[in-house]
Amino acid sequence: MNTWTMAQAKRDFQIGYLEGFCFWRALTEGEPWTVGLRGGTATGYLVDARTKQIREFKTLDAAVRSVEEIGFECKALQLGAF
Repeated sequence: MNTWTMAQAKRDFQIGYLEGFCFWRALTEGEPWTVGLRGGTATGYLVDARTKQIREFKTLDAAVRSVEEIGFECKALQLGAF
């Protein structure tokens, strides 16, 4: 599994390597959100710079802010097929 710290994700986004993101959460109500990233053939998670553990966000809004801080635009969220 690949991982990115916020600084690594910003760098990889700026050079055009990161292509996408997704949000993950367990099906249980109140579980934290995580951010998945995709670049080239690599996929992985956004992790804490100090602990290297997957970053957990209490709200979807906080997870969205993190991908926007990386440089992505998040204009809509969709569940399932449209």
